[in-house]
Parts: sequence; C-alpha cells; structure tokens
Amino acid sequence: LAVSVLYEIALTCMHYEMNLIGLDRFGVGISITDESEVDGNSSEKVVAQPREGITYIQFMGWYGQTVNILSLFLSFYAFPRLIKHYGLRITIRIFPTFLLFVTIFAFVLLPRNLYFLFISLSLCKALTYSVHDPAEEVLYMPTSDSIKFRAKFWIDVVGQRVAKAVGSAINNYAGSVEGIVIYGSLPSVVASIALWLACYQVGILFDGLIQSGDVVGFEKEELVLGVEMTNLEDNEEAKDTMTNHNHDDDDSPLFRDPEEELSPPTIACVDRVSL
Repeated sequence: LAVSVLYEIALTCMHYEMNLIGLDRFGVGISITDESEVDGNSSEKVVAQPREGITYIQFMGWYGQTVNILSLFLSFYAFPRLIKHYGLRITIRIFPTFLLFVTIFAFVLLPRNLYFLFISLSLCKALTYSVHDPAEEVLYMPTSDSIKFRAKFWIDVVGQRVAKAVGSAINNYAGSVEGIVIYGSLPSVVASIALWLACYQVGILFDGLIQSGDVVGFEKEELVLGVEMTNLEDNEEAKDTMTNHNHDDDDSPLFRDPEEELSPPTIACVDRVSL
C-alpha cells in the first residue's frame, strides 16, 4: 500500500506549485468576448487579448506532451532492460530515489523554479507510468488470488484517493506559492523518505519469496479449501445415510402402496386323520 500511494502526496504538492507559478508568469491565455447592445440594434464585441508569448495553456500542453513521450520511451526501452539486468529489487527503488532528490531541490534548494519543476515533474510522471507502476504489478506474482483482490481494492479504491486528498488538503491550506513551499515541503520530503524505505524493504521481501518459492496467502487458501472439502464430504455421507434409510423405510409394510397386489397368506393344511 505504501509503495503505491505515498508518492501522490509529493507529486500533488509540486504540481500545485508549478501550476501557480505558471499562471502567474504566463496567464491563462483565453480570449474573453463581451457582447453589449449599442443603440438597441447592433452589438459591440470587446475581446481581451492574451499576453504576448506562450500562455499557461500552451505551457501545460507542452508538459503533457513531454510526459507522454518520456513515458513511451522509458516503457519501451528502459523498463524491460532494468528488469532483465538488475531485477525488481533495484528497479523499484529508482523512482523513489529520484523523487526524494526532486522534492529536496523543489522545496529547499531551488524553490519557485518553474523550469526545474517542469523538467523534474515530467520525469517523475514518466517514471511513475513506465517504471514504478509496472514494477508494482510484478509484486503481485508471489501472491494468491484472494490477496491480489484485497490489495487492489485497498490500493486503487482507498489508498490512492486518501493520498490525493491529503495532498489537496495541504494545497488548499497553503493557498499560494510561498505557502506551498512552507507547508508542503515537510510532508513531501517525509512521504518521499517513507516511500524509499518501503520500496527498499519490499524489494528484499520479493526476492526472498521468489527464491523460496512461497506464495503469500496460499497456505490460508489451502486450509479454507480443506475445511470446505471436509464439510462437503460430511454432507455427502449424511445424504447417503438418509437415502439408505429412506430405502429401508420404503420396504416396510407401513409404506407399501395399498393398490399393490399382495400375495395371499399361506395356510398350513392339517391332516384330519392325524388329529
């Protein structure tokens, strides 16, 4: 759970910082048209022209394109080679290490630096989609089906929503670039450190499970299955007993069909002479 959700707090705070700086520097860049009647017949259109140069919308468009291009490159070239040559234990630590350095620079060493946020967040998002998320899916290999279903529920439904809500609450409380640098730095750095420690421990546990061949939750499933099979056998034996008992009852004269032809009773003949 920690491996899958903790990074959302830091990314949400840094993304909010980049949005505020970008809005302040570039402006929204949307043309606003105001139609007001003049002389009751014609209308005059007043258009608010955007600022010269790039706008915030263009800036975010470039950000999305950069993230998608980097994600495609890393997914196709980097992730297969990392898993093949270094294994999951090293691969799953790459994103937390990079995120820890980015949060320290973004909030402590280089605060309010738009270009650093643009490049670092693009790489963080790309690493999340192309390296970290696929590595999380590999973690499900030494687990049973029931453990997979429960883990997916707590991660996708509960964990990620709670982490994003925590990040949004910090942004709402900060309210400005200066505020997010002050109030968002400590939670982001702490979440990054906790993520790195969780990934470090999970990588070691995963290698141990693969080497031993154990499956998490498999023993419990076998126990439950054994109890169910025992109960099923007991039920079958009870049904067979009841069936045999019913057959015996059917042979009794009390349960015989009244219309059934009965053989006449045998009468012993007694010789009168002998009497």
